[in-house]
Amino acid sequence: MPDTVTCRCYAVRRLNPFRGVTQVVQLPASRALSIDGVRWELQVRAVRPDDMWGAASRGPATHQYLRFGVWSLGLGLQQVPANPLLNIDDMQAKAEQLLSTLEEKIGELPFPLADRHEFWLLDGRQRLPLALLASGLRQPEHPLSLAWQAAGCEDPGFSHGGQEAAPSPVPSAKPRRPGAWDALTRQVRAAAGEPVGQWFERDEDGYGWGGETTLDPGLGGRRLGPVQFPELLLRRGWESPRAAERVTGYLAQCSPALLTLPTLSANTRNWLEGEARRHATGVARFWRLYPPEVDRALIDAARVETRIRQAR
Repeated sequence: MPDTVTCRCYAVRRLNPFRGVTQVVQLPASRALSIDGVRWELQVRAVRPDDMWGAASRGPATHQYLRFGVWSLGLGLQQVPANPLLNIDDMQAKAEQLLSTLEEKIGELPFPLADRHEFWLLDGRQRLPLALLASGLRQPEHPLSLAWQAAGCEDPGFSHGGQEAAPSPVPSAKPRRPGAWDALTRQVRAAAGEPVGQWFERDEDGYGWGGETTLDPGLGGRRLGPVQFPELLLRRGWESPRAAERVTGYLAQCSPALLTLPTLSANTRNWLEGEARRHATGVARFWRLYPPEVDRALIDAARVETRIRQAR
């Protein structure tokens, strides 16, 4: 049995835009990632093949996470072809240790969120958080895009923050309402004006300490309270009723994914549960990652409805 002291289990949000959470089982030289708690991508940290051709070294070897295979309880391990230059025996040993740990930890789902560093698009008037653009275990050194966009919340693609390398992408589902989402994207970008993004480090009570910004250095070092950060990662309060309705409709469609957030207020969770009843397929997909507070009857009904649809 692997040393559990060296194992870390956590979750990070999938952005931009929000599409759920990625669960992570992390060992020193390997990790497993899942966006639904069923299908896990196994990655092993190894020397990059480009650095293994035997030529004179230009510096230290480059290590990175390489995709080893996909594992699930029902199908077991499906290993992907490996580059023959890799140390296959070493990767196999790391993968076996990771699988042993994963089988031990999978019953603890969902894992707690660990991406407390948040990159927010600020509104153009008060320079307060408008929409969450990115999050991670730490603040990256490279600049990030300030272009928020609306898109489907149920697509199966990976988008994993806070790690050295993102998991291999999976083809995304086509959006169902591209026209409405384009309008919402324009609405949010217009509200931002000349875009300004700011990193905040959030504490356990929800307060956020702001980092420096390029366009408005005076914002650096400020402390914002929990109520100033949109609970559903996109501001819901708008002056125009049409704009507010557009945001509400979008969040309602994203309700199955949004229910994976563990810090929702009771009122917000109840509203999302009501909306999620119209999206049984999404609930059936994400339910393993819901916190215990989510209505169990909602989950059971969605799973039954999804099985009936599949049978038809």
